[in-house]
This record gives sequence, structure tokens and C-alpha cells, in this order.
Amino acid sequence: MAFESGLTFFKYRLNGGARRTSQISEMDLILSLADEHLLDKAWCYIVPASVFVHPPLEANISQSSVIVSPILQTTQAQTQPTTWHHHLVSLLPHPPLQPGHESSHLALVSAWPRDYIPRQLISLSVITLIGIVFLYFVFAGLSYRYIFNHDMMSHPRFLKNQVKLEIQCSLRAFPTMTLLTLPWFQAEVRGYSKLYDNVDDYGLIYLLFSIPL
Repeated sequence: MAFESGLTFFKYRLNGGARRTSQISEMDLILSLADEHLLDKAWCYIVPASVFVHPPLEANISQSSVIVSPILQTTQAQTQPTTWHHHLVSLLPHPPLQPGHESSHLALVSAWPRDYIPRQLISLSVITLIGIVFLYFVFAGLSYRYIFNHDMMSHPRFLKNQVKLEIQCSLRAFPTMTLLTLPWFQAEVRGYSKLYDNVDDYGLIYLLFSIPL
């Protein structure tokens, strides 16, 4: 019980209290760990919040009443996002930015927060795809090394480079497998699952009957 309580508190701390606090799924925990240690920095670079902030002019003077010097025009142009990355990011949808952030702090956060659905979909896709590839090469490699009968490779019907072809076929199938599992992972992260950590929540009988279902 102490371990389960500690795990629940650990999950709550990782989510910052923004998601569910009573029942947090394992995929939610994995996504939270990935956000904290890697994805927050990655999304800060991919979709920085500073791109969507346009600083006001220092003086409220209409352009019709003054002549702007070329030097001032060059300075203002340099302050705007002119790179292809910033231009592309500026076209992306994003939720309203949280007020109260200073301009210097916006460079350290992403315009797509952790609970933004497009970010979650992409993050879950990358995590799932990396996990599938990792598990495939680990267990398939061990199976090929210790279980597979290598004498079968001398069989006349064994194709040339068949091992390579099977690996390529598996790698091509992984993106489709990821898309098929993505809706379930997304629903799990958003709290639409019946997963729970403590058996006492529903009892042992419910646990036994839920296995075949």
C-alpha cells in the first residue's frame, strides 16, 4: 500500500496536477517522463511560444506622419521571425498563450503545452514507434541468436537475403501498427480508460472477470 501510494503521488507530481490525480495510466506516466526529460525541450525548439508574440511598437506613431529610416526598417525586420522554421511555425494552430509570461521566458516554453492534443498525438506516435523498433530488434535478435534453427537457411526454399527482407517488411509495418494503437493510447492519456492501479478499487472478482473481457 505504501508503494502504491508513493507511485500515485509520483505520477501526480510528474503531471503537475493538470491531469487525472486518482487513476493515471502507465502510458500517461511514460508520456510524463518523456515530457519532463526530453520532449519539453524538443517541443520548445519545434514550436516556440516566442514566435506567436508580436512586441508592440515603442512609440504609437502612425507611419503616415513620419519617415522611417532604412536603418530602423532593418532593425525592425531583424526582430521578426524571418527564418523558414519560424515562418512555418507561425502558420500552425495553437491554444491561447498563458498571460503573465515575460518575453524572455517565452523563449523557454512551447506554444503547444503538454495537454494539447496534437502534441500528445505526435509524442505518442514517436514513443510508440521507438518502443516497437526497440522491442523488435531486442527480442527478434535474441530469438534469431538462440532459438532460430540456422540449418533452415540452407533449405532450397529459403530465399536469398530472407532475413533482411523480413526485417524490412516488419519495419514497413510498424508505422501502420502505430496508427492503429494511437487512438487507444490517446484515449488512455486523456482519461477515457478503465485502467486502475489498486485491485481494491473494484475487487478481485472484477479483476478476474475483466481478463477474458
